[in-house]
Amino acid sequence: MRSIFAFLLPLALLAGCAAPPSSPVPEDTALESSPSSLSPDDDTQDGTLFDRELSVTVDGGRTLTLVAHCKETAMEGFSAYGTGTIDVLDGEDRLQTLNVGEGVLTLEENPAASSAEVYPTVFESFYLPTLEDLNFDSAQDILCMCDMGTVNGSYLCWLWDPAQGRFTDGPGLLGYAVEPAPDARQVRVSSRGGWGTYDTDIYVPDEHGTLVHVKNIHEAPAADGSGTPQVTVRELVNGQWAERTE
Repeated sequence: MRSIFAFLLPLALLAGCAAPPSSPVPEDTALESSPSSLSPDDDTQDGTLFDRELSVTVDGGRTLTLVAHCKETAMEGFSAYGTGTIDVLDGEDRLQTLNVGEGVLTLEENPAASSAEVYPTVFESFYLPTLEDLNFDSAQDILCMCDMGTVNGSYLCWLWDPAQGRFTDGPGLLGYAVEPAPDARQVRVSSRGGWGTYDTDIYVPDEHGTLVHVKNIHEAPAADGSGTPQVTVRELVNGQWAERTE
C-alpha cells in the first residue's frame, strides 16, 4: 500500500472524484478545538487536533457515542486529515478505544503504525469514520479509511458484537467504493488496477456476523487485443478457492 504522502497535491485533485458511495458526507458533528498541549508553532507544523463525535445505534436500538480523535494538517493549498483513535462511550463510561494505527499495522505490517500517535492520512474530511451496517444485523458498524492512493482507498472496519458488547475487528477492505447490499446480504468492494483492470470483491456475514471474503471478480483487457474483457472469477466453495474464466 503506497503512502498517501507520495502523491501530495496531484492526489488532492483526484480524491474528490474517488469518493466512495458508501461513505456519504456525514452531518457536521465535529467538535473542533485547539490542542492545549501545542504551541502555535507546533500547531502549524504538526497539525490541529480535533474530535468528531458520532452517535451509533447498536443492538436493541441502544445508542452509543463515538469520539474520533482526528488531526487536520495544512499542506500546500489544502488540508489532509487523519484519525488516531476512536473512543466508544456508553453515556460517561468508556467501553473501549479503537486504535487506527494498530489496525494499519495488521494490514501492512508497518511497525511505525503501531503508535497511537499515528494519524493515517486522507484528503477529505468526509473520509473520516462513518457508520454502515456491514453485516446486516441492524446494528451500525464503523468504516474508516486509513490510506488513499490515486484511486483506491484502504479501509478498516469494526463490527458490533452484541455478545461481547463491543466492536471487534473486521477485514481490511481495499477499493474506491464499499457498497453494502442488504437485499443480497453482501458487501461489494470495487477497486481499479492498471488500465482496463477492475476487481470486485464480495463479502458476506457468517452465522456469527463475521464478514467473510467469498468471491473475487477480476476484469482485464483481453490478451488477444479484442475489445471483450477477460473475466476471471475466484469463488470460495466448501472452504476452497475455485477459479473459472468467463
